[in-house]
Amino acid sequence: MRRAHPLLILGAVLALAGPAAAQTQTPPPAPPAEPKLVFEREVFSYPGAAGRRDPFLPLIGQNDAGPLFQDLQLRMILFSPESPARSVASLVDAARKVYRVRRGDVIGNATVLDVGPRRVLFSVVDFGIRRQEVLELKPTNREGA
Repeated sequence: MRRAHPLLILGAVLALAGPAAAQTQTPPPAPPAEPKLVFEREVFSYPGAAGRRDPFLPLIGQNDAGPLFQDLQLRMILFSPESPARSVASLVDAARKVYRVRRGDVIGNATVLDVGPRRVLFSVVDFGIRRQEVLELKPTNREGA
């Protein structure tokens, strides 16, 4: 009897074991996971100690903040002696816009503190410093001024 060549035997074994060997192979590696993006932002806050102004606020008024006190003119006062809180003052700014204000209203950089029969008292904040200002009605020709 003739002996089979060792390479032929190995080839036959591999041919028979081929499908089974393919099933026992490790699966292909999984695609790498997407990197996780992290956005870090430095945040500042200012406690505003001892009446100092916040350095992160702009020095000049913002566009939607309203008119500056220097631009306001007092036009008329409707004073109520029974209830001063109901009194109304009419103000005009440089752009000719009319404002009707009462005690406690804020207009631009000023807050109305009191409305009297001939004057309006304001609390004005400029560059973090608060001061009081008064707008008075100008006398008319009929009042003998």
